[in-house]
Amino acid sequence: MTLLQTSDLHTNIFPWDYFSGKPDAKRGLAKVSTLVKKAREANPECTLLVDTGDTIQGTPLGTYFGLVDNAPRHPMAVAMNELGYVAMAVGNHEFNYGLDVLEKFKGEVNFPVLGANVRKSADGSEALRPYVLTDVCDVKVGILGLVTPGVATWERAENIRGLRFDDPVETARTYVPKLRAAGADVVVVAIHGGPDKQPTGSASNPASWLADYADGSKWADRGNLPGENPAVQLAQSVSGIDVLLTGHTHQPIPKMLLKNPEGREVLLTQPNRWGSHLADVQLNVTWNGERWVVAAHDSKLHVVDEQVAADEAVTRLTQPYHDTTVTYVNQKIGTTSATFPGGFAARYVDSPLADLLNIVQANAAREAGFDVDLSVTAIFTNDGALPAGDVTLRDAYSIYIYDNTLYVMEINGSILRRALEMNTLYFATLDANNLPPKPEGAKAASPVVADYNWDLYSGIDYGYDLTKPAGSRLTHLRFKGAEVRDDQTFVIAINNYRAGGGGGYSMFKEGRVLWTSADGVRDYVARYMQSHQNLSPDAVNTCNFSLAPDLYTSYFGATLGAAKCAPRK
Repeated sequence: MTLLQTSDLHTNIFPWDYFSGKPDAKRGLAKVSTLVKKAREANPECTLLVDTGDTIQGTPLGTYFGLVDNAPRHPMAVAMNELGYVAMAVGNHEFNYGLDVLEKFKGEVNFPVLGANVRKSADGSEALRPYVLTDVCDVKVGILGLVTPGVATWERAENIRGLRFDDPVETARTYVPKLRAAGADVVVVAIHGGPDKQPTGSASNPASWLADYADGSKWADRGNLPGENPAVQLAQSVSGIDVLLTGHTHQPIPKMLLKNPEGREVLLTQPNRWGSHLADVQLNVTWNGERWVVAAHDSKLHVVDEQVAADEAVTRLTQPYHDTTVTYVNQKIGTTSATFPGGFAARYVDSPLADLLNIVQANAAREAGFDVDLSVTAIFTNDGALPAGDVTLRDAYSIYIYDNTLYVMEINGSILRRALEMNTLYFATLDANNLPPKPEGAKAASPVVADYNWDLYSGIDYGYDLTKPAGSRLTHLRFKGAEVRDDQTFVIAINNYRAGGGGGYSMFKEGRVLWTSADGVRDYVARYMQSHQNLSPDAVNTCNFSLAPDLYTSYFGATLGAAKCAPRK
């Protein structure tokens, strides 16, 4: 038996990057479809295709057909119906556009959207179908769908009104026996959630995922919310699971092998994100005299690259959606007087791009009636930047690629200080006289911290000394010229992900939410640029942050010139 899996497609159908406006040969469901059809040819009667969520959000394609024009059949429904999925587990981002959009998508696909731990708040009953039972080659396969409970933390309240998100492990303890009692020979858990740790070595090395999970030297914490990624705990503590198809952590995991309470081996896999991989699970199912059992298992990932052609059927069916989205993002919305650099050049110094994002957030909060003391943002990718001259909607979206919403919160100085100190886990301990040859080499290697978890603030004066060990790098923290006190109160503009403790910043959950936006931050960015033509980087840039050693000058001074806020020698 063959189980094929996609996950975290995030509305990537075409091999195209809507944020850069360029082809990307290493992504897209149209290319995955080619791999799926090839796998089915090898095992035509005994193959199932499953997705584990974060499907209808992520690119401007998802934004357009989720918010701008939700009347047509959703492009992901069109593409996925062509591929012939048997089931999909709901992801946390399925709720980003509200329950009406999700319900419409559910009605447009030819397969069930599962979520056993998504319950109705009023009575605890099932809000989504919990599982599906299907017969494949005379073997009955049960697929249980689960989603990370982090939805309740990250999502806007109005988008999940009337719902609660139960513990996936406890939910599985209820439903796996039900699946077995209903005759399931093979039990598959499709969960939008992954391992709560990652290998301390190279996660790109398949062997690193086969290390003993109990060996603390081989694994590092991912900085999860409590219970956010419970896939390993599911395998280890719930009897009766054969395979775990996982997602959410955006990692290529060819194979993990875990032991259940009876010591039986459970296989876990994950196919990364954006249609960059297809997971392929091979099960040898044999008759033991009483029933079918999994006698052997293996898994691998098929990579999407230049050698994989896009499927003609999927391309033809979704071409109008793609063309509409390209036209949408290429419309001119503003102008700049000079370039706003992005990537590491915008992270390693107090940059105009970070200041612009913080100005946008503070301005949106002010329009909602809240004068914030400070704002925090991140440089999310290495590709997003603003060119000199005309700026398109695509350019604006490229500097804020996520559908985060804006929160205004009240926090104290203690929360702020702890968040600032944790912020520097992004960096390795550096030697000012012997810096790594490339800018990415300044980042911590274990654990690797995502670029979007390195925050940049406005409204406070602060600095870091990266020659000191993590935990003692903050050199100063002042507000309006005075040292910040732990009991001092601040009003901060912050996105919903960070406000809910995302990225391991759990201290922000101690704050008090004053307001949440209905609109996404990137839409505020676009509107701000429309109403503020000829934006000047120098006029936007306010120097309130310092980093030692001076990484910007070391890595970018010769090519990009001196930064306004870089130390003067």
